[in-house]
Amino acid sequence: DTPSRHIASKMAETTQAESNSDTDPAMVLKIKHVSTVLQTVASDVASIKSDVATIKGDLNTLTNRISSVESRVNNLESGAVDRNKRLDKLEEDIEYQAKYVSELWDRIQDLENRSQRNNIRVLGVPEGAEKNFSSNTVFLMGLLRDCLQLGPEISFKIERAHRSLGPKPSEGQRPRPIITRFLRFTDKSRVLNGAREMGSLSWQGEKIMVFPDMSPELAAQRRRFTPVRHKCKMLGLRYAMQYLAIFRITVAGQPRQFTDPEEALTFLQELPQVKEGRREIP
Repeated sequence: DTPSRHIASKMAETTQAESNSDTDPAMVLKIKHVSTVLQTVASDVASIKSDVATIKGDLNTLTNRISSVESRVNNLESGAVDRNKRLDKLEEDIEYQAKYVSELWDRIQDLENRSQRNNIRVLGVPEGAEKNFSSNTVFLMGLLRDCLQLGPEISFKIERAHRSLGPKPSEGQRPRPIITRFLRFTDKSRVLNGAREMGSLSWQGEKIMVFPDMSPELAAQRRRFTPVRHKCKMLGLRYAMQYLAIFRITVAGQPRQFTDPEEALTFLQELPQVKEGRREIP
């Protein structure tokens, strides 16, 4: 505004000088030239002021937009924090649920296998071999007596015996196992121990095998210890599989228990070496 007032003042002075009749013609021309220049400058100043006003308006608009963007970014950051909190909570919940489901599954497995603790599975008995007997329990009692070479004074209380569920196999296929439930757990243990001591069982020319009855999951878990059993037999070590799937090895009268077959194999491999390629068990 100050330059504009100064230019207006100069233009007024120029106009006053121009109107003076005593002024020299050459001076009048100079004054007219100066007046023209001042008018041009005044026009440029007005244009500059307009441009500055436009720039101010654009800056105000830009400032408002930046403020809006900052607000939205803050909202997004706040929302991201909330989402991260929700995700963390969700992960915690999933971890808890997975742990809880695992515990429930272990309990179910325990209940299922405890319900089968008095059971054995008898494999290799031909299909239909039991049809000439009054009941399956009578048939199984006679079969076990023959296989284990038991005297007439020894008997077991068998609650029930039946073939495993499933379609009857065709001729030439493997017969279904017979699941037998004893009244007492001690009777089941005596049968399994007797079968283990006999080593190989046969009945009417057929090879018979006797195993504890258990869930497929537990059976698979115990099968993982098969290499460990073979190693123990090679080394002449006493071993036993305890409930559920705990492998027990006795070395120098001291028992060691393993739930991981790899750990058990590592333990056996670290036993001291002896002559003739065998390991010496102190």
